[in-house]
Amino acid sequence: MKFQPDQPQPDDTPSLPDELVSSPSVIKILSGALDAIAERGVRRLSMSDIIEASGVSRGTLYRYFSNKDDVLAAVSEYVCVGFENGIRNAAEESSDPMTRFRNVIEFYARYTHENSPDRVFEVEPRFHLEFFRNRFLRYKIALREALKISIDYIDQVLGQPIDRDGFVEALVRLQLSTLVVPADDDWLERWNRIPDNIESWALKFARQFV
Repeated sequence: MKFQPDQPQPDDTPSLPDELVSSPSVIKILSGALDAIAERGVRRLSMSDIIEASGVSRGTLYRYFSNKDDVLAAVSEYVCVGFENGIRNAAEESSDPMTRFRNVIEFYARYTHENSPDRVFEVEPRFHLEFFRNRFLRYKIALREALKISIDYIDQVLGQPIDRDGFVEALVRLQLSTLVVPADDDWLERWNRIPDNIESWALKFARQFV
């Protein structure tokens, strides 16, 4: 069976302002702000805390951001766009549909782990809950686009389409659950086996009708 994916759809992923992408100072500010949020929470956070955590001067901080709310909005976009770009790049590392699937699944788990401070919901639950609620759809869209070729392949093996929207949403919800109950090594191993288990199930299902 020769796999022939559908034609790729236009990329509608929003982009960050040029200065955010190109300025090392802005990246330092946003990375430091994330650390400060994890340490102090949003309500107690001050511009001085961001300066201390990021290691930039007061003048540098105010060159880019007028107040704390501006920094928080940029932090949220920085994290979200980092996920969108990263998961797209992970998929594009291979043209093989199942290798792409594995790359995406492994990236997603790694990104969640690396970008989730300890006790994230204990220190500042409201900020993070609002972040995920407001950007849940963007996470779904990014994951669905990254897995498009992989799911096209699974559909072709099965001879019928799966509920890709429901499947992608389940993956996003599973990964978000690890922020509340941290994943251990056994869970991570099971997570990383998802592509192989899905392919094995699809092939067994298809053989029933040969």
